Amino acid sequence: MNLSEKIQTLRKERGLTQEQFAEMIFVSRTAVSKWENGRGMPGMDSLKMIAKVFGVSLDELLRAEELITVAEGENRRNIDRFALQTDALFGISALLSLFFPLYKVEAEGIFYSVALYNFTGSFALLYWALPLVMALCGIIQILLCAGEGERPGTIFSKTGFVFNIAAVFLLIIGGQPYPAVFFFTLLLIRGAVMLIRRRG
Repeated sequence: MNLSEKIQTLRKERGLTQEQFAEMIFVSRTAVSKWENGRGMPGMDSLKMIAKVFGVSLDELLRAEELITVAEGENRRNIDRFALQTDALFGISALLSLFFPLYKVEAEGIFYSVALYNFTGSFALLYWALPLVMALCGIIQILLCAGEGERPGTIFSKTGFVFNIAAVFLLIIGGQPYPAVFFFTLLLIRGAVMLIRRRG
């Protein structure tokens, strides 16, 4: 008997509905349904809860190959979550560009470096919008990763990445080399994190 069959059998033996069982182990009914239909595997924390609820050991619940599959899946999820959270932190760090004196302004033929809050050039509004959107995407990523939201977190990671690319191009077009280098560095780091996530 495989894991999906064991979970279903043990649940039914105790007269529990999928919803009741899900509440006992702090997951959604949909997750229980996927496990019982063989369309998903519970993570290690969920397996421990299942074993505790049914009063069985993990060895009784899992075959050796199922344990390996669960461990590999758990490892993959941990890498994904770590990469998304790291990417989110670099997205949020775009806010530093608001306070560092990176932006070039000219006064009486002399160039000065000022922080964005002192910048009044033609692209000022866009220069404000891009790091704010990147930071917002990063914050949402972190909130989604706190739950089981890797897939929506990935959407916000990609959105933040696109805005990061846009920031680099806009700053180059606007003749702002220092903030362009700052955002390009963020872009390289975020790109490396994405590669690690894909290979993980």
